[in-house]
Amino acid sequence: MKQSVFVAMVLVAGFGISPVQAGSVSGTIKLGVAAPEMKMIKVDKDTAVCGSADRAPEKLILSKDKGVANAVITIKGVTGGKSLDASKKIEFKQKKCKFDPHVLVIPKGATIDILNGDPITHNIHTFPKENAPLNKAQPTSLPKITSPKFEVAEVIKVQCDIHRGLMSAWFVVADSPYTVVSDASGNFKISDVPDGTYQVEIWHEALGKETKEITVKGGDAKLDVSLSPKKG
Repeated sequence: MKQSVFVAMVLVAGFGISPVQAGSVSGTIKLGVAAPEMKMIKVDKDTAVCGSADRAPEKLILSKDKGVANAVITIKGVTGGKSLDASKKIEFKQKKCKFDPHVLVIPKGATIDILNGDPITHNIHTFPKENAPLNKAQPTSLPKITSPKFEVAEVIKVQCDIHRGLMSAWFVVADSPYTVVSDASGNFKISDVPDGTYQVEIWHEALGKETKEITVKGGDAKLDVSLSPKKG
């Protein structure tokens, strides 16, 4: 038994791993002001597929207690932690005239597969500042498009020109593996964070950008953030 414990300690020391070396950051993103009225979007094209009922916009999706969905949370400046994985398969779907997900995190250096699951033609149109643009029709005969590599970290607006106003989304090209999107209740969790003090950036398409500081020491560090629309 003593020998086994000794070997385990040597292995841990040899790989620089400590059970208290890494923790996590979790919390909730909420709207800090009264929820605004959101104008419904009229569906007036391809209603057999898209539906005929007016749609709520996805620009600001709130839970009953004003949790903010689709906020992007990034821990900046982490060293000695996990590396960015640009090899994993990432899918961006079009179904019933809706992009899924509305906000997609893409590791820098990755490509994505854009899928059309509808029996009609869509169009994938991106508006990058740094990365290669994409503006391509996607009929039913082309159910999958593979994007070019996303080489530079940035936030990219996405739309379908055929169903403009109805179908919009965002690509967040991330150079940090510590980047996640808040869920439908505004909750998030980022795991495997080495001990340290970091700047945490929160971005949301309707609420702008905010930065908070947090210290991680082994366990779960809590970060609850209240966002308000930025003026100007």
